[in-house]
Amino acid sequence: MEENIQKYLTENFKTKLANSPRVRFHRRFVELQSLLDKITASECPEKRSIKEELYCLNNVLEECQMLARKKSLTSLKTLVQIRRSLDKIEQSLASSHETFCLLPQRLEASRGSSAWVDPSRVHGLENEVVSLERMLLQPGKSSDSFNAIAIIGVSGVGKTTLAQLVFNKQEVKTQFLPRIWLSLSPQHNVSENPTEAIAKKHGLPGILYALHLQLLGKKYLIVLDDMWDTNPWHDNTAWDRLPKGCGGSVIITSRSEEVVNTMVGEDNVLRLQPLTDPESCWCIFKDEVEKDGETLDDDNIKKLKPDVTKKSAGLPLAAKVMGEIFYEKRKTKEGDDHGEIHPQES
Repeated sequence: MEENIQKYLTENFKTKLANSPRVRFHRRFVELQSLLDKITASECPEKRSIKEELYCLNNVLEECQMLARKKSLTSLKTLVQIRRSLDKIEQSLASSHETFCLLPQRLEASRGSSAWVDPSRVHGLENEVVSLERMLLQPGKSSDSFNAIAIIGVSGVGKTTLAQLVFNKQEVKTQFLPRIWLSLSPQHNVSENPTEAIAKKHGLPGILYALHLQLLGKKYLIVLDDMWDTNPWHDNTAWDRLPKGCGGSVIITSRSEEVVNTMVGEDNVLRLQPLTDPESCWCIFKDEVEKDGETLDDDNIKKLKPDVTKKSAGLPLAAKVMGEIFYEKRKTKEGDDHGEIHPQES
């Protein structure tokens, strides 16, 4: 019965997508369809149900179809929320395809957030990368001391991107083993992976306890990405459950002052602000638009650049979403709107 439901939902999604070539985020939907095909073709005997993800995916596609039929313009805030939903669905589908297992060889750089960032497509965070790397590596300090760091900022400002850039730097890879990445984002209506199941039952201490024996005697790095103040995982004694004495470190990212103050305190905090250089958001937008090698002409640059700078408000995610939308619009040649950015400020 479960298999038949999943088959129906998959076919329903594919049919709707085939009939919606101009829907927003069409390329992302196509990528998710490819991932679904891989999961379906997998011969893994312990595949878990992806019914909830398929329900969510169909719902998001229907929302995009509805927006495409509306004559009014869609707010940038709505489009960013849709993109976040697609990221969460992709994350959950990927975790079903590559089952998370708490073993040392699988802990290294385990993926929990959206796709790893390409450093060449990140702009405006150079100083923050240097600051975070210095806070993490702590030159001149004892190599066996435990270190907890927090990155705080508003949604879409680049907290996860900053953590990923440092997480994947060669010097960090050399000094820390294993490196563990856990996403703590709320997964509304999406099936839990084993890590989330531990967290739901035992909270953050449950995860740390499960890792304790595997981290003994090791200089580990753990990133806890997107800790929310509505999430009951935070606890001011959480780090007591981690082994000490070998230089282990933890980085958390959060939008919440309460979470940061509870988990880290006020001293070891990096506060990430919206980008102040207008060129940075423009470069992020331009990277998305020109990813297939088709460059913008001078007329388009003059028309779009002030709009991108204003509407992105210094938030990299907003600039990226606008770039994705313009890219898809240009690919589908949507009439006279070709040279405009649709999303309005919300």
